[in-house]
This record gives sequence, structure tokens and C-alpha cells, in this order.
Amino acid sequence: MKKLLKIFLLLITAVSFVISGVIITATVFLNRYKSYKIDVSLLDMASKKDETVFYRYEFSDRQSRIGNAVLVNGESLSNGTKYKFIPYAEIPQDMINAFIAIEDKRFYKHKGVDFLRSSKAVINYLIGGNSRFGGSTITQQLVKNLTGNDEISSKRKINEIFSAINLEKDFDKSEILEAYLNIINLSDGCRGIGAAAYHFYSKTPSELTLSEIATLAAITNNPSKYNPRTNPQNAKKRRDVVLEQMNNLGYISDIEYSKALEEPIKLNLSDKEESTVNSWYTDMVIEDVTHDLSDKYGISKEYASFLLYSGGYRIYTAEDKEIQDILDDYYSDLSNFPCDINGEFPQSSMIVIDPYTGDILGVAGAIGEKKGNRIQNYATHAKRPPGSAIKPLSVYAPAFEKGIIKWSSILDDSPIENSNGRSWPANANGKYIGPVTVKYAVENSLNTVAVKVLEMLGNGNSLDFLKNSLYINSLDRENDIGSASLALGQPSVGITLRELTGGYTALSSGIMSKSRSYFKVTDSNGEIILDNTARQERVISKENAAIMTKLLECVVDDGTAKGLITLDNKISVAGKTGTTQNNFDRLFVGYTPDLLCGAWFGYEYPKSLKSFGGNYAAVFWDDVMSRIYSETDYASSLRLFSIPDGVQKLTFDASNGEIIFYSDDPLALEEGWFNVTN
Repeated sequence: MKKLLKIFLLLITAVSFVISGVIITATVFLNRYKSYKIDVSLLDMASKKDETVFYRYEFSDRQSRIGNAVLVNGESLSNGTKYKFIPYAEIPQDMINAFIAIEDKRFYKHKGVDFLRSSKAVINYLIGGNSRFGGSTITQQLVKNLTGNDEISSKRKINEIFSAINLEKDFDKSEILEAYLNIINLSDGCRGIGAAAYHFYSKTPSELTLSEIATLAAITNNPSKYNPRTNPQNAKKRRDVVLEQMNNLGYISDIEYSKALEEPIKLNLSDKEESTVNSWYTDMVIEDVTHDLSDKYGISKEYASFLLYSGGYRIYTAEDKEIQDILDDYYSDLSNFPCDINGEFPQSSMIVIDPYTGDILGVAGAIGEKKGNRIQNYATHAKRPPGSAIKPLSVYAPAFEKGIIKWSSILDDSPIENSNGRSWPANANGKYIGPVTVKYAVENSLNTVAVKVLEMLGNGNSLDFLKNSLYINSLDRENDIGSASLALGQPSVGITLRELTGGYTALSSGIMSKSRSYFKVTDSNGEIILDNTARQERVISKENAAIMTKLLECVVDDGTAKGLITLDNKISVAGKTGTTQNNFDRLFVGYTPDLLCGAWFGYEYPKSLKSFGGNYAAVFWDDVMSRIYSETDYASSLRLFSIPDGVQKLTFDASNGEIIFYSDDPLALEEGWFNVTN
């Protein structure tokens, strides 16, 4: 019975392959396969061996982009063992033969896809036979490494097949091998044979023994399982298979085969430390460029990173050296930060942005000395709840823009619903005081009013504004549509400090400027690889932006940030505090007429900050921004926020919100800012 079943499966498989062959032939005949192409410039870029370098601008006029690009000294992409490009001429023949023997023995005979080998692999799998060898050719594997697409689907496989066929039309076998051998995953973070040879043996590929070459070739089948450092027994078994295949194909003699089999798996791990620890800013730029390369060219993050490390690029950053130096100095000094009764320091991060361009001028990812590259950055990586710091963006700004509220609007500070005998939502002080103005609600961060304004605005409108207009993409459309996420700042997975602070650029002038860490990336000849042109769009009127700014000045002068900010004695400051559920996070996002800065304070693994009393994020903000305004050219630009002609200060009756000029009860009169263009 089993024999009949196997025959039946073989027949089904044969019929399937015939049908597949007809479909493929028809597709080729119709010339549709031309659309499945890898950008040939990617392999050209990968052949570069120049060092990638960073530039920053020394602006005489930052707003008008008048200045000169200068080389950033001390920042490097030399990261030890991850990438070491080896040109084809320097790859030993045994290395080439080893990978061909174990991965694609008909490599020189096919034109990108080995249909015979693929058929055998499928049949072998169906009948439960030897499954040591896959059906993808080296060219197909290269396509997969380039695109990062390893989805298990027929569509992806067809795309891969035609991409491989087209790749072999544009490149010869040696060029394909060179690219493949330089980007394959060889475990322990090593991409390519150069990195792996150095990491595992402290050698160049040309210095490796036959056994060592076969050991590296063995890894690619399953980098975790055949890692010679962590799984030497598995690695030895797979190495022996590689050597056997090399011997069977005549690549090595019987004597060479026997001698290599006898050699033990003996590593000489490189313990060389990274020669340069880059700044938080450079790390951020590397992350951004890698992401944008992947997005623009449709390639995997791994291959984008390979191109970045080996492509000889010129990266022109938006860094302001004076501001970054102040951040580095402040955040590396632990004496600037409090510790708890157990001597444990909570973490903190900060980011400074030009509110009119979105240029990131400086960033600090953690406290203390930075001891490594591409490590956790609490400003750009960590997603934490923003608390009430989200309210100006999610609730009040869009509500002003839609004409739902104004400065003097009266809303009831009272619970919306009672659940199990408890009032919801609770305010920070646990009290409710009845009818209040929007101004009072904002400066005192009343949760009740924020939820009620959100209901008038509409949750969908709020979420759309945050994601589509302010680029806060960490929010989830299904899980973050509720009041807890949008009005109270408790989203499902949190958002980054960079996203939150970047959103506030819309409040400086009404124009949202997407944050960016670099302006452009070129190759060594000056050809543009990435053009990171400013992305700017008006999302609220300049009048409503000015009113929001005046409201947030009230937060600093008389509200939740009162007494925490001293810089407002020299220059106008607007901002918003944030404290999250269970007191796990504290934030302050504030801006002046020149600069926008966001600060976060909390433990690496969230726990209560109750023992720390006030909002330390605001304290750090004030320390750093005060230094910027005393130690840099910004000291000469002390000024007030500008008020457009369409915004006027008017008197209103605080009991009903109506604009008036006289009242029998002078105590009921208040002044506020109003958009008179409506």
C-alpha cells in the first residue's frame, strides 16, 4: 500500500511540474517576466570597498541652508566582525567550490533556476527521502537575501524564479558569486565570508584551511544549528557533508578529503573590540539610512546594512555639533540624574529638533557612558506610553482646527461613566471641579475634558490626524482607537519619543515637518543614492497653531510644569507634561521660538517612579535647553513667539465662554486668544 501511495504521489508531482512548466513557458512567451527584476545598481553598489563617512553642516543661516559641509571626525562604520567585503579575485577557489558543492552543484549549468534540482527536491520531500539539499539555486538565494522576502507562497516563489533568471541576464556567474558570498548569513551577526573568517578564525578567507572553509560553508543551511561556536558537533557533521560533496564532484582529492575530515573543529575567535564607539546621533543616522535604503530599493534590511557598511557612501547629516556635544556631556554624567533608595538609576532620553524643518539637531539615547554601537536608544527605539503629552496632538489641536472648541469653551470636569463604583476617567489629583474652560483643562491636564473633547472630535479623526498628518506610525488602527490611547496617552504598544516630539513641529507654525537625521546620501562620485528632502505639510492653520502655543505657554507658566522650567525667564517656552499609568513614565515636550525638545524619564523595565516626586523629564529638559541658550549662538536669538494677525487677545465671561467687553461681575472676566478669521 505504501508503495502505491508513493507512486501516486510521484505521478501527482510529475503532473504538477508539467502544468507548472506550461505556465512558466507561457509566461516567458508573453514576456511578462520582465517585471520581476532586481535593481542592478544594487550589485554595483555592493562592489564598492570605500569607507562610508559622515558630514555635518556648519550653517551661517540654518533656516536658509547657508553653510558648508564638514567631515565628522571620530565616527566610523568599522564594526569589527559584521561586514568585511571580499572581492571575487580574493576568494579562494576552495571556498567557491565548497558553497557550490553544498548549495548549488549545477550552478555553472543553469541560468538562474535549476528546474531539475527543484523537482528532485520536491519529490524527495514528498516521499520522505534525504532532505539535506534544498531546491533554490545560489542565484535564487541571492535574490532572497537582496529582497529579504522569505514568505512561503507561490507568488513569492514565482517572483524569485523570474528575478533570478533576469539577474543572470545582467550579471555573470562571478559577479553573482561575489555578491552572494559577501552577504550570506553565517551566524553570530556575520554577513559574508570575510566577516565569518575573521570572527571564527581571526583570518582572511585566503588563510583558511580546507576544513575551515567547509565549516563556514556548512553554516548557511541553518546558521543557528550549524554555528561552530555554539553547536560544534552539528557543525562538524555538516562540514563532513560539505567535504563529501566536494570530493564526489572532484573538487578535492581523496587525500585532501581524508585529511580535512580528521581536522577537529578548532576556532580562534576574534576578541577585538570595536575601535570606535559612535555617538547616539550617528547610530540614529545609520538606522535611518538602512531603513530608507531598504524601502527605496526594495531590499532586505540586512542587505541595506551591508551596502551601508561597504558602499563608500557620503552621508550628509542634520546634526548640530554644539547641541549634540551638550547632550553627550550632560547624559554621560550620572551626577545629573537621580537614583532610587536601592542605588538604581532610572533611564532617560532626549531629542532636539528644529521645529520649522524637522531636522534632528541632537539626540541622547540613554544615561551614562555609551559603550557600544547600535545599542538600545530610548529616544528612537523604545516605545512607551506618552501619557498626557499626547493630548495637544491627539485632541486639542485637531479640535481647534475643526472649530469644535475655542479658548473659552466651557466643558464639565466630571466623570463620564462609573464602573464598579469607580469614577472614570480619574484626574491626576483624583478630584472633579465641574465646569471649566479649555484653557484651564489644558494647563491642568484634566483627563475628563480630554475624553469629552475627543468624543466631539471623533476617535477616527484623532487617530487619522496622528498617523496621517503627524507620522506617529507606531499607533495601531485596531488597538488604539479608544479613549485610553488617544485622550489618556496609553496606546497598546506605545510610541517613540522621536515620534511624539516630531509631532509637535505642527504646533510651532501649523506645518508638520517630518523629523529627519540626514539630508542626502551619495556615492563617492557624488551621485545621489538617497535624497531625504524635507517632508512638510500644513496640517493646522497658523492661527490655531499660535493659539495652541499660547495654551501650552500657560502649562509652563501656571499649569502642570509650573516651577519646573526656568528658561521661560529668558525666552518664551510652551510645553506639555506627561505621566503614564501607574507612574511608570514621565515626559516633557517643550519648545521655544527656535527649538523643540522632548525628554523622557523611566526605568528600563517599567516600574513606578512615585518615589521621585516631580517630573524629572522637565528638569532635564530645562537643564539642557538652558545650556543651549547660554553656550551656543541661540543665546543671541532670545525672543517671543510670533502672533499672526488673525489671532487676537479678547475678554470673555468665564461663566459661559462668551466674548464680552464689560461685565457686572469683574471676577468673571478672563482674557484669552481667539482666531478672528473664522
